[in-house]
Amino acid sequence: MTRLLIIEDHAAIAQGLSVLLASPDISIVGIAGDAETAGGMITTLAPDLVLCDVMLGGRDAGFDLLDRHGDRSRFVMYTAFDYPAHHARALKGGAAGYLSKLADGESIVRALRHVAAGGQWFPRSVLDSARRAPRPPTDREHQLLVLLAEGEPNEGMARIMGLRVKTIEGMIRRLFDRYGVDNRTQLARFAMRQGWLTSVDESGAPASPPREHVAD
Repeated sequence: MTRLLIIEDHAAIAQGLSVLLASPDISIVGIAGDAETAGGMITTLAPDLVLCDVMLGGRDAGFDLLDRHGDRSRFVMYTAFDYPAHHARALKGGAAGYLSKLADGESIVRALRHVAAGGQWFPRSVLDSARRAPRPPTDREHQLLVLLAEGEPNEGMARIMGLRVKTIEGMIRRLFDRYGVDNRTQLARFAMRQGWLTSVDESGAPASPPREHVAD
């Protein structure tokens, strides 16, 4: 019997998954709607398998849980997003699988059973995307990208980050060169496509349609 914990911050989706996945060989030991609750449940319940939403509370907190508890339970990341940075982070973090929220119920059950038996479940497109993922920005560069995407001028970024304007200009030029873009708008769009900057609407849906496919 595989003991499964579901981590999903949308109650209707979580309840639907619990009904869908309950079977003679899968026991739902709990449902968590936020990262803090999930961390406590993993510690106390020690599930065999965790089906974990990447985005919790508007940020990719699912990966934080993977980093902290991936040595305790096997994680299958569950997401509506198709970001190369997420693919690379799932693999680097030691996840056992990566599932799209577009997957049908039969495919999800098959994937979880495969992982529970000791296997891994990654779509080929996710593996290819992770290999091609560009070098992610540093924490400082990420802060700059967030401010840039919000339309903050160089002077404003320098003030907020406690740097000189020339330093900001140099950082932006290096990012242009590294990622092969020509202007601030292209840089912001590139960062969004990579998953370094996330855009989630009030329902938690991604700003653009996901393009993932479940492995055969």
